Amino acid sequence: MIDPKNIDLPDFLVAWYGAPSRSATPLPDSCGWLPDPLKEWHTLTSQWEKRLMFTTSMIPPERIKIAEDGKAIFMADATGDWCWCIDPHDPDAVFNAERYETWDRNPEQLTEFLIYNTVREVVYGATAKVKALAVPEETLTKILAPMEEFACSSWKWPTPDERIFLGSATLAEIVKADSGSGWNVEVSASKFSHLAHLEIITEVNWQK
Repeated sequence: MIDPKNIDLPDFLVAWYGAPSRSATPLPDSCGWLPDPLKEWHTLTSQWEKRLMFTTSMIPPERIKIAEDGKAIFMADATGDWCWCIDPHDPDAVFNAERYETWDRNPEQLTEFLIYNTVREVVYGATAKVKALAVPEETLTKILAPMEEFACSSWKWPTPDERIFLGSATLAEIVKADSGSGWNVEVSASKFSHLAHLEIITEVNWQK
């Protein structure tokens, strides 16, 4: 498995979104209390004008506030029903919860969490992608052969069985099919030519 710590996030963003289009935006002094990995993430990603988040949204760092329970929400899903927070007294930790539920601690530390979430967002924002439903296990093995699983502990959101695989120029998300057997598969790339090798897997009905 690929350890998120082995991903060079600046190089990864350049590979998928192109070179930065502007200089990094310094954070205001009021953000000095935030954990370093979160500050570094915001500074790094401020260099791209392109949208980088699609299923989650990052709270602007100057708007992150400590709540009465001592936690500070820094990210939410698109509907605001699921949130992730930090604890200033435990700056390496990440906690998550559905609205009105108790915070659970993520197995990943903050640095790994931010890398993993940035990578998985590419699946949804890539300009080239194909998908297939209810792919049998043996066919899935062929699709994923040139890729390696991107290690992450079991997230409860958006689905507990989501798995991400990373290739040299592709990303794949697989989840168990809603009904029957097999897997729903979505493979993304920065351009469609990187997906051409999937055409030889004729038993799959790819949809764009």
